[in-house]
Order: sequence, then C-alpha cells, then structure tokens
Amino acid sequence: MIFENQGLREEFEGRFSRCRNSLYFLAWGSLGSVGEAEEALENCYRKARRTARRFNSDGEFGSWMIRMLINEVVLVANRRAPEASELSEAALPGAR
Repeated sequence: MIFENQGLREEFEGRFSRCRNSLYFLAWGSLGSVGEAEEALENCYRKARRTARRFNSDGEFGSWMIRMLINEVVLVANRRAPEASELSEAALPGAR
C-alpha cells in the first residue's frame, strides 16, 4: 500500500505492532508450527498493508487483523493437507 502520508503509515505500523504477538500466538496455536505461523503472519501483514485504505476506521483494527490472519491460517493449513493425508494413510495397518 502506498500511504497518503507518513502519519497513516505510522498509525498502521503502531496498531499492527500492538497486536502482533497475539496474532502470532493465534497462528502458532492453530498451525502448531513456528515456521507456518510466521508465514501466515507475514502474509497477513502484507495483505493488510495493501488493503489498509479499505479498513473501516469505525471498526476494530484487531478484529480485522484476526479475520485476515484466520484466512491465511486456513490457506497454509490447506497447502499442507495433502501431505498430512499421505502420512495418515501410511500409518494405517496394511499400508505399503
């Protein structure tokens, strides 16, 4: 996102910084992987910066970020789903 002025950028960065740890622990708790949590959080941050102009300032910034992070967590989890099903099939009795 290209911010209209430095003040808006600083406001966004400050708000994100205040909720970053909570977002990270939500992602880590959901995904169970430090690397995947960091990936989801980084993707969330990038998308939020690109779409910050659409954020309704009457709304809650933290809630907006949580919703975006949940979307990223689902995407990360879906990318690993085929691997997880392969592992679970291999663990079945009689599997090759």
